[in-house]
Amino acid sequence: MRIFKNSARKILSFVRKHKIISIIAIVIIIALFFFLRPKSGPKIETYTVKSEHFVKSISVDGTVNAESSVNLTFLAGGKLVYLGAKKGDNVFAGQTIGVLDQQTALKNLQAELIDYSKQRNEFEQTQEDNQNRTPTQALNDEMKRILQNNQYDLDKAINSVELFDLAKQNLVVTTPISGIVTRADVKSAGVNVSATTTFTIVDPQTLVFEMDVDEAEIADVKEGQKASITLNAFSEDSFKEKISSIDFATHTTATGGNAYTVTCSLSNIDKPFRIGMEGNAEIITDEKFDVISIPISSIVDNNYVYLKKEGNYKKVKVKIEEENDLNAVISKGLNINDQVVIDPTLLPKNGNKKAFGIF
Repeated sequence: MRIFKNSARKILSFVRKHKIISIIAIVIIIALFFFLRPKSGPKIETYTVKSEHFVKSISVDGTVNAESSVNLTFLAGGKLVYLGAKKGDNVFAGQTIGVLDQQTALKNLQAELIDYSKQRNEFEQTQEDNQNRTPTQALNDEMKRILQNNQYDLDKAINSVELFDLAKQNLVVTTPISGIVTRADVKSAGVNVSATTTFTIVDPQTLVFEMDVDEAEIADVKEGQKASITLNAFSEDSFKEKISSIDFATHTTATGGNAYTVTCSLSNIDKPFRIGMEGNAEIITDEKFDVISIPISSIVDNNYVYLKKEGNYKKVKVKIEEENDLNAVISKGLNINDQVVIDPTLLPKNGNKKAFGIF
């Protein structure tokens, strides 16, 4: 006891005489204690195996379009005397959209009808002069030529009348489908238009969502598959549709790759869809119910997982049936309620649950 007291007095005396050195020594001891003390290892999280709904899908961007639409133009330019619809108007099949000035066409048609009447009279007179014979019934070559030329002249007059009647009809533009006028290059009558003046009619009942699917993924896409569509304009809504068509021929995309156009009909026609709206579709290429699936991160060495049992971790071989970006379907090697390590890279190398650190 006396020895302990003497040692204590010596230490206190040393500390009083060497305060700075003593403080530095205490700081070093505390630092060593914190840095060299045993450290706890990272938290090993596990996933409880259960029966789940597995979905494999392809994510593709696309645009709203219409399967039924027409661009209407005049065959030639002229003065627009009637405008039957403007941009945004609803029109019905057969409705007149625009009419060009027909006065010149009418006069030309009337002149051709007069020429036709004169030619008809000449035709009948020639027939009468030749005993109403046909060219095949002609008595000689001269009569045959007269009768043939007579028929040619009449046919020419008829064709001229029909051509001018067609020209008159081409001064009128009608729509073959019902829908909405989405483009009208002219806003009022009384102005001159050209052959490039265009009226576009779109049938809103035929709206579709069109996507370009890369050729590397097109083999997994089939008509009738489900697709969940989200449009940028309705980001909070998801529309459940089905694949209605897949192009037979590939085309080159803007980025230079090869893709096929895949179409989904939009059945929610009560929504204010618009041509050109952009969005994304999740095409479900495979779907399984009541299967065992685990996070893809749990798999190591291609077909192994680590199970947690009684505080230790055991490496188990499994059979992987199918995978998506996040999960893998396991058909053999796991049971319901098994505890699978989510990130095996955090495990100690020997597989046992031990503390990590220097000690």
